[in-house]
Amino acid sequence: MSILFSLADGSEAPRPTYPAPTPPTDIFGATDPGEDVHAVVTVRVAMTRDMLATALDLAAGNCEEHPDSWSVEYIRESVELQLTYENFVELERTSQGYQEWGDIDESVKSYIQAVYRAVDRAYPKGR
Repeated sequence: MSILFSLADGSEAPRPTYPAPTPPTDIFGATDPGEDVHAVVTVRVAMTRDMLATALDLAAGNCEEHPDSWSVEYIRESVELQLTYENFVELERTSQGYQEWGDIDESVKSYIQAVYRAVDRAYPKGR
């Protein structure tokens, strides 16, 4: 995983090809009325499907509604909000557990599959 593409001498390392970024759903952080906001910083994070599922599960896993009922807007906002709390490197590490499908308890497999369906609705591959 590359962290920086700008090299110390000012040149750039080769970058992979990415899908078009999704537009942000909101602004998070110092958003209460009257707060002295100095800047709004935009960060784009390239995420795997497993990382998206991990972020969504962490953000909305305690929601009473089933993932199949979640709207695209709810899914995207949940993922973005989780990224304000969770380092994307940690999400990548945590997501590796989703790749061990045979080790996942049978009682939660259908829920995890629904989380992946939600990810696919909100972030269609290649868009």
